[in-house]
Amino acid sequence: MNEQKIIKACLKGDRKAQFQLYETHKIYLFGLCMRYAKSRSEAEDMLQEGFYRILKDLKQFSGDGDLRAWMRRVMINSALMYIRKYHKISYAELEIELTDESLLADMSLFYGDRSKAIIHLIRQLPISQQTVFNLRAIDGYSFKEIAEKMGTKEATLRSHFLRARTKLQSLLKKELNENG
Repeated sequence: MNEQKIIKACLKGDRKAQFQLYETHKIYLFGLCMRYAKSRSEAEDMLQEGFYRILKDLKQFSGDGDLRAWMRRVMINSALMYIRKYHKISYAELEIELTDESLLADMSLFYGDRSKAIIHLIRQLPISQQTVFNLRAIDGYSFKEIAEKMGTKEATLRSHFLRARTKLQSLLKKELNENG
């Protein structure tokens, strides 16, 4: 069954089509959830809540764009709702002047065999830093978009991102020294 037929069947409540949609995309979406979660079981919960939201909101998918990209946005928003619900994030105002945008350049370390180790390191960050880092460095949101999603100031998010990046660099150096 092609993607359009699966979507139409899902919209009609066809359980087999819903299961087929889930099976087709679960690994990709679970990987996304793993980046936002603090544990595997939390990622599983995020996946379940997010996929429920995908099925519930599927009627909003226009069919013009890429279904996977649309599902990714829904899953990220669902993960953020989960974090707000179960983790009390505090984006305290930080007193860091950020004038050099090059300090905030996206990292491109998330390819190849090292991705699991990097994700493990990201999950060691405080939830506020982990969330901002994922949204900015991996999912490509601007600080303005993140500020709107999280309801906080861009400058605060930039500070959290810089702290996350600095801590990740430190953790990565430690890992390399222990294993190198």
